[in-house]
Amino acid sequence: MKEKKFTVFKAVRILLVLVALAGVAAIALYPFGNRNLTLHFIAGEKDFTVVRSSAEIASGECREVKFDEHADEALIEKVRIYGASRTTLLKEISHDELSRYIERVENGEAQWTKDGVILTGVDNIRFFMNEDYVTLLQKLSASFFQERFILTGYYLCLIVLAWFLSHVAEERKKEGNWNNHGPIFEIKKFAGDIRRYRQYMVYAARTDLKAEVANSYLNRLWWLLEPFFNMIVYVLVFGNVMGNSVENYATFIFSALLMWNFFSKTINYSVKLVRNNKDIITKVYIPKFIILLSNMILNMFKLWFSLIVLVVMMFIFRVQIGFQLFWVLPAYAVMVLLAFGVGMIFLHFGVYVDDLSYAVGILLNMLMFLSGIFYDVMTTLPEPLNAVMMCLNPIAVVIDTTRNALLYNTAANLPALGVWFFISVIFCCIGVHTVYKNENSYVKIV
Repeated sequence: MKEKKFTVFKAVRILLVLVALAGVAAIALYPFGNRNLTLHFIAGEKDFTVVRSSAEIASGECREVKFDEHADEALIEKVRIYGASRTTLLKEISHDELSRYIERVENGEAQWTKDGVILTGVDNIRFFMNEDYVTLLQKLSASFFQERFILTGYYLCLIVLAWFLSHVAEERKKEGNWNNHGPIFEIKKFAGDIRRYRQYMVYAARTDLKAEVANSYLNRLWWLLEPFFNMIVYVLVFGNVMGNSVENYATFIFSALLMWNFFSKTINYSVKLVRNNKDIITKVYIPKFIILLSNMILNMFKLWFSLIVLVVMMFIFRVQIGFQLFWVLPAYAVMVLLAFGVGMIFLHFGVYVDDLSYAVGILLNMLMFLSGIFYDVMTTLPEPLNAVMMCLNPIAVVIDTTRNALLYNTAANLPALGVWFFISVIFCCIGVHTVYKNENSYVKIV
């Protein structure tokens, strides 16, 4: 009977793999119809919205642009083009590039300046765009790369959920206890360990914080000065290249550095966690993720402390905030879950591979320059690399979402952020399961 159950569950999982492959292939090859596009002409705190249907774009009847909103004058700084999701940016056109698409202007005046396009008589003005503009819209209307990635991500997450449920169904009670390393057993054990060791996590993080500044003259000010001076260096190095095209460039970099520092420090610490804490691990049992969480609490406290500088900078540069600011919270939640999940996986392999820390250092260095910390991914990288990076790089997603919420009062990348939330939860489950299953052997190796 036991063998029969095992065969059934094994067959179910093989079927899930086949269904996953078939589903991914179907999403990749399905001929989606052209999509409607929404154009936001950004004019300071106000934007003018123009919607173009797929039929208009396909026939080329989209050359005329007329604003319905009433205004006597407006300064158009840039144009953002969105597809099905109003939070997923397809392309951003600067005011300099916009001038190359405009063929003529009627019922108003348009004057090009270094700050943007000044429009007079906005409620009556009409733009007639050239063929390059039509070709651009047709290309964006036909491209479904972001949508295919998002659908594939959610679909695979559903497959993983079905895989998880198959393990739950297979797990059975034995002598009043759940079998070791089954999903229900590990979930209950994880929750129990968090409750049991929560005071130790906070105490260890607090002790490490005090130890870091015990013999320093500036004490906790170093937690402000370190990211602040790093930001100054990056502004001086990259400011001449990107500073003119990005508004509030210092705040632009600093908001990203805070998130990146938290993520990179957590991952670097996790690789050598077991070896660096062998004095504790070899003498008393403590769940390994508790040590990692303690370090994450330490880094999170430093991040909160550094946010004081960010708030002051936003005040100095007069950054307008609104209700979209709350999208910072889910972006940070995804970053924390991703750091914990990836950190747990590296924690396990770091025990067995001595050189892993060097490889991780190289990978983090590459990831830092690919995540848009010093530039805007969508406007700086060429197409389609910018869309690929914004979909496949979770750090780029959370940084861009945070920046848009903080600096531009805009919700951005919400579908992709949802995909990476579920992927991060999966990484957390894989990491916790792997460490629980193998932690008894760590002591023998270190």
